[in-house]
Amino acid sequence: MDHSGLGCVRELRRGQHACLIYDHGEDPHTAVAPFAAAGLEAGERCVYVVGEHDPARIERSLTAAGVDFARQLQRGALVLLSRWEVSFPNGEFDPTAMIGFVRQAITQALADGFTGLRVVAEMTWALQMGVGANKLIHYEALGNHLYPDEPLVAVCMYDRSRFPVAVCHDALRVHPWVAVGEVTYDNLYYEPPATVIDGAAADTRVQWMLEQLQRVREAEVQRRELYSARLAREEAEASAQAKDALLSMLAHELRTPLTSMLMYTQASLRKLEAAQAADLPSLRRSLEVVARQATKQARLIDQVLDAARLASEQLPLTLEHCDLAALVREVVELTQAAAPEHPLVVQVSSQAEMMADPLRIEQVLVNLLDNARKYTPPGTSIEVGILPESEGIALVVRDHGAGIPTEDHGRIFERFHRLRSDQKGVGLGLHISREIVRMHGGDLLVETPPDGGTRFIARFPRHEAASQKPGRQEKDPRSTPRASEEHPHP
Repeated sequence: MDHSGLGCVRELRRGQHACLIYDHGEDPHTAVAPFAAAGLEAGERCVYVVGEHDPARIERSLTAAGVDFARQLQRGALVLLSRWEVSFPNGEFDPTAMIGFVRQAITQALADGFTGLRVVAEMTWALQMGVGANKLIHYEALGNHLYPDEPLVAVCMYDRSRFPVAVCHDALRVHPWVAVGEVTYDNLYYEPPATVIDGAAADTRVQWMLEQLQRVREAEVQRRELYSARLAREEAEASAQAKDALLSMLAHELRTPLTSMLMYTQASLRKLEAAQAADLPSLRRSLEVVARQATKQARLIDQVLDAARLASEQLPLTLEHCDLAALVREVVELTQAAAPEHPLVVQVSSQAEMMADPLRIEQVLVNLLDNARKYTPPGTSIEVGILPESEGIALVVRDHGAGIPTEDHGRIFERFHRLRSDQKGVGLGLHISREIVRMHGGDLLVETPPDGGTRFIARFPRHEAASQKPGRQEKDPRSTPRASEEHPHP
């Protein structure tokens, strides 16, 4: 027998036999009316067995579900029965005769050109006709033999306020599917007809219980597989969207300086063609803009390449004894000359020897200073310091700008992450800086001081070897220039 998990009552299909359990005050028609409408749309004959509900109420519910009530009655697609029209030998309800009646109804529906039979039954008809609970449950269990082989689907409605608890309990035993509200469940409490009708030996019931446990396990495995497949699909879609967004962002960031370079170059060429070459100051300014924008574009490309090398563990280090204090002074001096609008305050009192790649450490410091300048108003100081620690050295860069929201502290080091207030750059500087510090055996952290601003702390071990894999400590031909060379500030 097919078991399809949970769904809605409307989605019940051929071969399924469900009971709808509802309480007094609940309206079962919100579930069964769409179920009946779906059958009529599929070309089935729908038989509605009326129990204690007012037929006018049933008509209103079906009409609200989109059923042309009068027309469907007229053409015989919809049949309302006040009770099952079946003979009762000796005046008693006969479950076997009832099954025969249902089989005959299926045959007649097919002969009349319908695709199958759909049944909605208010089981209070059994109360009206005095059918005993045992015979009712016997009939329900016996009917399960019909469903796998016939074009039949049915919902049996049990009002908990009208039936004894024992009857509702047994109804759960004999229906493979159970509806509560508008949701249907693959019924784990369903028992095969033979178990209910004839009883079962203890070993047979134990075997059935073990099979139920296996069903639960298989359903859970299927659920996890579906969940994993959905996650994989969502991740693939998110990855594709992220790649599209990244390509769009890179195209924009690389095009911006290129557009500026082209504009100033074309303007300079026009001046030369117009014999205005004597205006050397203007030509110099144009060429300086071109140089700055070209340097900016080169840095963007280097960041993208470094991020790719980090992802593939191909970013090399060249370790040597390095005086971090001297390196800081050198970088700060050139940065101050290139960006005088931000006073740089250096707090370095002595040497700080460590094993490091000076080019990569300089790259980290330049990124941190650029980040501080970006978020600090002109005239506001930026502090750079080296602090000795018990197990290493801390390089600290502190600004007094607007600060970084605490909720972003965990994300600013992610690749391509940019703050909402900052849509410039490609969001790689802090990611690359943290990974370089980690390759040296340390870590890069961010703090929000009580008096505002942002503090970045790069912690390095003094003498520990870097976490670079063996054979990867060669010279990087595309390393960032030393501070003594051309400084890549836009």
